Amino acid sequence: MSLEKYLPGIVLMLLTVLLFSIMNALAKSFTLAFPIIEIVWGRYASQTIFTIIIFSPNLGKVLATNRLKLHLFRSALLFGATLFMFAGFKYLNLVTTITIFQVGPLIVVIFSVMFLKESVSLKRWMSVFIGFCGALLIIKPGTDMFLMTGILPLLAATCYAGYAVSTRHLGTEEDPRTNFLYTSIVGTIISSALLIPFFKPISLVEASLFCILGLLGGLGHFCFVLALRKSEASLLAPFTYFDLIFASILGIIFFSEYPDIYVFLGAIIIVIAGIYLWRRENIER
Repeated sequence: MSLEKYLPGIVLMLLTVLLFSIMNALAKSFTLAFPIIEIVWGRYASQTIFTIIIFSPNLGKVLATNRLKLHLFRSALLFGATLFMFAGFKYLNLVTTITIFQVGPLIVVIFSVMFLKESVSLKRWMSVFIGFCGALLIIKPGTDMFLMTGILPLLAATCYAGYAVSTRHLGTEEDPRTNFLYTSIVGTIISSALLIPFFKPISLVEASLFCILGLLGGLGHFCFVLALRKSEASLLAPFTYFDLIFASILGIIFFSEYPDIYVFLGAIIIVIAGIYLWRRENIER
């Protein structure tokens, strides 16, 4: 494999992970002053504005689709993932939330069997089981964390896995811009409806920070699409685990959060299970 050929895709993937990590850290800082749903609304509304401006010359063409119901369903799932993830930031350390969320690819395997009727080998099932053991090590069953806040990033991972599987079901027939635009619009509509009883007036400076949140998310998605054009998804998948490194650094610098030994060990187990699962998928194709 030529490094020069795949290096642009790898760099773009790392940039994607970094942008999302910064967005997550910024969202966590907002949880100290704003309702969770308002932060989610700010993230989606600003992203929608940027997206419509960028796609305005071909907006009608981008919105055109024969799979409207599936777009609405997958977009609602991504909204749920964002909502539960941001809620996790309010009650958990940044790196703890991100680490538990990394079980998402393992849940994708389960959903792929249930809904896409894909066959999965025993070795892949074992990697799923081991990965969940890592998550349980962090969540600590029997503690208050497991009963309350620890479940939030797990719910986020479940929603995201459903989003990933439904997106896979779309296949390659849809324009990536269409996928992106619908997730932005649907997220804005749902969050706007839920925001009404919780809305807290914001200043111009705070509105600007919300715009930065949406811009980071939009740029992250854009870099992700470019990365997939430069390199194969199977090659780029392991680099998503750099999210744990970035989250740890940002958590220490901005929130004075230091992961405990359970988070550290759980992260190692989840990463090993995820990378092994990725390798088995490539072997079995």
